[in-house]
Amino acid sequence: MTLERIKFSFEGGGEVYATLLVEKAPLTCEKVWNSLPFETVATQSRWSGREFNFAYEETDLPPRENQTIYTSIGEVCYWRDWNWEEEGTLPQALAIYYGAEMARSHKGHEPVNIFAQIDYGDFEKLFKIGERIWLEGKEKIFIERHEE
Repeated sequence: MTLERIKFSFEGGGEVYATLLVEKAPLTCEKVWNSLPFETVATQSRWSGREFNFAYEETDLPPRENQTIYTSIGEVCYWRDWNWEEEGTLPQALAIYYGAEMARSHKGHEPVNIFAQIDYGDFEKLFKIGERIWLEGKEKIFIERHEE
C-alpha cells in the first residue's frame, strides 16, 4: 500500500486530513480504507475527554495492532469491545483525539488501534472542531479517501 490519506469533512464547517499508519497498523488501515467513503454522526466522548467518535459498522474486523490506552492530539483510532460475548451487533467506533487523553469507557481503560495521524498543520482546526462538537453537540461527518 502506498501513502494513503483520508479526508474528514464536518457539517459545521472545516476539514482535516490524516495519513494512514500503514507500517504500524496495516490490517486496520486496509479495512478502514476499503470501507470508505461513508457518512455518519460525530459525538463528543463521554469518558475519554478531548475525543469525538463516530459509529463504524463493518463485519471484516481488524485485529489488535498498534494498541494503546494513551492517545495524543491528532491520533485516529479504531475501537471495539474486545471482550464482546453477547448476541447482536458488536459495538465499534472510530475516534479522533483533539488532545492527549487516556482511552476509556464506563468499564475502565479501553485499548484502541491507532491507525492514522491528522496532519500537524491541521491541529488548530481539529481543536476548534472538537470543541464545537463538545459545546454544540453532534454533527455529521463525511470520511473519504484523499488521493492526491
